[in-house]
Amino acid sequence: MDNGLYTVKFSDEPITGKVYGYFGEESNPKIVYIGDIRNGKREGRWKSYYHSTGKKIYDYNYKNGKLDGLNTDWYENGKKRGEGTYKDDKEDGLITSWYENGQKNFRGTYKDGKPDGLVTKWYENGQKEEEGTWKDGKEDGLFTEWYENGQKSFEGTYKDGKSDGLGTEWYENGQ
Repeated sequence: MDNGLYTVKFSDEPITGKVYGYFGEESNPKIVYIGDIRNGKREGRWKSYYHSTGKKIYDYNYKNGKLDGLNTDWYENGKKRGEGTYKDDKEDGLITSWYENGQKNFRGTYKDGKPDGLVTKWYENGQKEEEGTWKDGKEDGLFTEWYENGQKSFEGTYKDGKSDGLGTEWYENGQ
């Protein structure tokens, strides 16, 4: 691959066709992938698997070499790692990620690669860590943060990415 384009060795011409590849030694590949190339750029659905188990690593969609549509990836244990919608290589729609234990890690709405709407983060134990509303990549509305034990740690309002009024902070013991 050169400058983001797939080419055949000894040729500078971009290729078109199905691509099968692997990472690791040829006799014992660790990861296998398959996808289509059009004019040297990824196009359509690309999938990758762990060679030893056949479990999926990712299932991505491309348009003219850029992520486009629903894209999903998994941990080696088979549990989902992340899933989200992309347009023109940028997050655009719902983006969700999980910890390896299956607990949700992050969920937020994006527009043109920026948070736009409700965004929530969780601790690995499943307890909320923070939640707030974004508009065009900037904090906009009520934001709340919690300690890992579930006790609120902060609450405040933002407008256009800046604090809008007084916020309240708590110690971990609730005081």
